[in-house]
Amino acid sequence: MFTDIVGFTAYTEVVGDEKALAVLEAQTERTAAVLERWPETRVVKELGDGLLIWCGGHDLGFHVAVDLLGALCGEDDDDFPLSIRMGMHHGPVTPRGDDFVGHTVNVAARLTDLAGPRELVVSEEVVDACVDAADVDLRPVGPTTVKGVSAAIWLYRVAV
Repeated sequence: MFTDIVGFTAYTEVVGDEKALAVLEAQTERTAAVLERWPETRVVKELGDGLLIWCGGHDLGFHVAVDLLGALCGEDDDDFPLSIRMGMHHGPVTPRGDDFVGHTVNVAARLTDLAGPRELVVSEEVVDACVDAADVDLRPVGPTTVKGVSAAIWLYRVAV
């Protein structure tokens, strides 16, 4: 899965680098707290104001993502005043050192671009792999064309 802080560049311009860095630190701390509760997860890398997070286990990632979305989208939050958006795809990944590459990673990145503030966009592959996803409010989007992918991908949204 990928995360992205919505409006981070504009925020940095308005408040300055020091306050923007504090937001990144809050994201790091909250993400670490969530991932501590979930085995087989880790931040693979930081990408400016976003993260690439890997989750092992066939149904683990979706629940980690929902948990993280809630942790990063609190109401009236002075430590984290911006919204997060997330994208997630399920499938095989190819290790490259401490990183992961491949089609699954590329699709997850593209899905992040389709998410709105306080939203998680997931592929049908994620929903199919998460047998107990029924306890979350999944809103079907339908088949969607994703940049660089030849076939449309069936998508769902989760919002907090």
